[in-house]
Amino acid sequence: MIYEKEKYVAGSMCDASVKMSVIAAFEIVEDSVTELLGSMHIDGVTAMKKYGAMWVFSKNVMRFYRKPEWLEKLRISCFISGHSKLRMFCDTVISSEAGEKLVSSRVEICGIDLKEGRIRPPETVGFTEDMEHPCPAEDLAFGRFGKEALPVSEEVRVRSTNIDYCSHTNNIEYVRFILNSYPSEKVCSDDIAGIELHYLGQTHEGDLLSIESELTGSLDRFNVRSEGKAVIACRIEWRNEQ
Repeated sequence: MIYEKEKYVAGSMCDASVKMSVIAAFEIVEDSVTELLGSMHIDGVTAMKKYGAMWVFSKNVMRFYRKPEWLEKLRISCFISGHSKLRMFCDTVISSEAGEKLVSSRVEICGIDLKEGRIRPPETVGFTEDMEHPCPAEDLAFGRFGKEALPVSEEVRVRSTNIDYCSHTNNIEYVRFILNSYPSEKVCSDDIAGIELHYLGQTHEGDLLSIESELTGSLDRFNVRSEGKAVIACRIEWRNEQ
């Protein structure tokens, strides 16, 4: 099945360029995946209550083609594009009212057993193959990241408003921490072509996070660590160089 909805770019979704922010795009993707699973009755809340598990994002790769303007109408499509033994993949496409592709995303999600903390096959968390729409939006392959440490650029403390309903740091908060490495002028004047994040661990309220970065101006790399343990690997590709 394909979950579809429409919305417009509200003021709260805009950055200083008066266009839809990267954070807003991540929020649309997260909400769309949640709503897609909700329409199939396998959403995160149902997973906890019925299956003793929770869904977690393990990877997300996004491509950005154009930043939509304030009040521009958006069309959003989201569907399960594939699965493996221990993973499920959800594609989201954000388009203009005229059908122009603006943003595309592929999210890899895993079902985690609440008692044992192990990854469970999607079939044990309510997924069935007839839920799948095996027609990927485009080639959004996940890449590989090195494990080497990068220079520490900042430390941030996880606060109460960074926590989601699973009691750990929300996926989008890491994007916010990373994007705060840039001045607003760059985020608004330069176009991000793509972002890929691998979620390697969980953090909780009160944890101190080290943001590591290597900024080249075209393909920037980031790590986020907690007590020396990697929890996020990220790279950001810029369309324009300063």
